[in-house]
Amino acid sequence: MRPKQTIPPRRRQAGLNMMELMIAIAIGLFLLAGLVSVFANSNRVYVDLNRAAQQIENGRFAVQTLTDDVSLAGYYGRYPSQLPLPGTLPDPCETANMTALREAAALWVQGYDAPSGAALTCVSDANHVDGTDILVIRRADSRTTAPASLVGAEVYMQANADPTAAANPTVALGAPANFTTLTEKDGTTVSPIRKYHVHVYFVAPCSIPNGGGAVCTGAADDAGAPVPTLKRLELALNAAGTALEMRVVPLVEGIENFQVDYGVDIDGDGVPNGAYVTAPALADWQNVVALRVNVLARNLEATGGFTDTKVYDMGVAGTVTPGGPYKRHVYNAVIRVVNPSARRES
Repeated sequence: MRPKQTIPPRRRQAGLNMMELMIAIAIGLFLLAGLVSVFANSNRVYVDLNRAAQQIENGRFAVQTLTDDVSLAGYYGRYPSQLPLPGTLPDPCETANMTALREAAALWVQGYDAPSGAALTCVSDANHVDGTDILVIRRADSRTTAPASLVGAEVYMQANADPTAAANPTVALGAPANFTTLTEKDGTTVSPIRKYHVHVYFVAPCSIPNGGGAVCTGAADDAGAPVPTLKRLELALNAAGTALEMRVVPLVEGIENFQVDYGVDIDGDGVPNGAYVTAPALADWQNVVALRVNVLARNLEATGGFTDTKVYDMGVAGTVTPGGPYKRHVYNAVIRVVNPSARRES
């Protein structure tokens, strides 16, 4: 008879020895470092994509806003002719003289080529980024205003299709008595009345000035991080509703540079001839039938560890190399000034 085998008792794990513990900790730290690295990279990519998307949206919106307004430049309702050329460039900041506003309508487009310092009384030096263009657009509203709805302190334009009428077009404040001369073919129906617009586009060094107001003050603007912004002055009522003023309206943040090239129609066929120019002569402003806008947009926030070394083409004005920790892109568009050019084609 074989002797009975005795099975030794099973030894239970009493714990980890030091070597096993160190190996476990090392593996855990390695996995944790990998997860942290993946999370950090994913977050950085997300932030960069979000900044890029915002910059693309801002750049495209700026170009679209300019396109919409330039396309309507020189729209004066049914007015079929061209106002006499003024002897000097009209003042885009005019708010009180109706005769001057009517004369200025002869230049539906007007610009200032990369001025340094205050080029206009309504665009102060503190509110303008030196070396960026200023663009002026004049037009009537696409909607008509009934005589009973006129606002006394607002400025309106009235026009009809009769080029022989001395009062055509009429530019005046919103009193119904100012708009009784021009009528339709029946001789009694008042010709369409439209609000008169003057828009002045420029690049300001900030979006929201420190302490409020409309004038940038310096490093404290935009909560201590000034953001260059495309803004527009609009001929509008003051806060009291008693008089006209040039009101500052912020449009698009992150617009760092703005250059405009002008296409001049020399032979009267509604199409630009030759190369675009940055500063047409006085006599050529009425022949501007197309604009090429060049908008340099930047991210609103700096990118850590990044330095911009790119050279950006801003059209006829040449190139710029702004540098710094911001990513940028140039947006361009050629815009036809539809109303004046279409009249020439016919």
